[in-house]
Amino acid sequence: MVKKLLQHKTFWVMAITFAGMGLSLLVRVILIPTRFGFSTTADELITALAIVLVVDTIVREGAKFSLVPLFVTRKKELTCTTYQHFTNSLLFFLICVGTAVFVLIELFAPWILSALLRKPTINVQKATTLLRLCAPLTIFGCGSTVLGALLNSQQRFKTVALRNTLPAGAAAFVFFLLWNTQNLENYVAVAYTAGFIAYFGWLCIGAYQIGHRYEVTGISLDTLRALKNTITLPTLGFAVRQITNRLLIEVYLVSQFGQGLITLYKSAFQIFSALQTLIGTSIATTGLPDMAADDAMNDKQKLGRTLNRNVRTAIIIGFLATLFMLIFHGKISWLLYGRGELSKTKIELIGQLLFWLSAGMLFSCLIPVLNAGLYAQKAYGSIFANMVTMALFNFLIAYGLIETWWIFGVALSVSVTALLAVGNLTFLLRRTRVSWF
Repeated sequence: MVKKLLQHKTFWVMAITFAGMGLSLLVRVILIPTRFGFSTTADELITALAIVLVVDTIVREGAKFSLVPLFVTRKKELTCTTYQHFTNSLLFFLICVGTAVFVLIELFAPWILSALLRKPTINVQKATTLLRLCAPLTIFGCGSTVLGALLNSQQRFKTVALRNTLPAGAAAFVFFLLWNTQNLENYVAVAYTAGFIAYFGWLCIGAYQIGHRYEVTGISLDTLRALKNTITLPTLGFAVRQITNRLLIEVYLVSQFGQGLITLYKSAFQIFSALQTLIGTSIATTGLPDMAADDAMNDKQKLGRTLNRNVRTAIIIGFLATLFMLIFHGKISWLLYGRGELSKTKIELIGQLLFWLSAGMLFSCLIPVLNAGLYAQKAYGSIFANMVTMALFNFLIAYGLIETWWIFGVALSVSVTALLAVGNLTFLLRRTRVSWF
């Protein structure tokens, strides 16, 4: 039984993702608050990282799942040379997109931060410097998206799973090496960018090992049309969702409560998000290529069986994770922060935020798994509609609860929205004649 588990692709993806999430939590949940406290410096660094990582997430999540079925289909339709030309054209086109975003962030950084940060205690000039230091990672993040989808389409999941490990690992190394250095936050921002460069290089090597050869090539109108039909709606959906959830809610709404609250909320959210990604995204990523192949053969029943198996796995693991977090949320907060200099009130506040975030953990884990069922069928309109609708609900619920429930209303809105999203995704899947139960 143990041997069979160790050979299963999902196990290794989850193991590598777990290591990456552990490093990410170490940096963003422990090291930043411990070194800088819940201060304006911590808020500035967290906000700068949030902005560039939102851009990376929009491109990566908008294209990653939708590109995998495209790669699976085109590999069957095209010759080896034509397929390689197709892949290279996508790669260099997305790198150009990332470069354009990088230039825009560099130019408009002060205005972006002034619009998001509502409290005068934040030093916009200092935050602008941090944002500009982080901005280059958008170039390599966009390139990594194409290479990651290419490798996932050929089920090289372990190579792609290192995405969270290298940037966070580089930042952790800088923390331990330069702990007492003045302006340490600048070095951390540079380290995140260096980690993304290293990850892009790692994927380049991985793609080369499976036979891909690189050449600088332009993108044809046919490829642009395929890209437009494939990633436009999912990317727009992710843009709306990420900007609403990560910036308007977690920065704009939360920043009104004073300094350190952005970092405090993010500390709780990153713990919750790490578990949700570890469970839901790992299962969705490993299950998508098989479902895409089922859809290519127009076998709805087999696709439904694959989706059902993935959902059952997510429910079992997600239920245990939810139960664990609801019972031990307070102890987790004390374990992470109890030996530092944080006050008892702040430690307990993080624990309470964890409780309300974890109330919907099971449903949050199911969202990427159910989404994968729609991606496999290229039902991009349904994916877009769900993302936009849920982003709107999340903002309205958070805005409605924040006056009476304070910052806990933001956490509770995440759980309520996850429940609504699962119901909506189930309905959308039934419309495609696929059921997960």
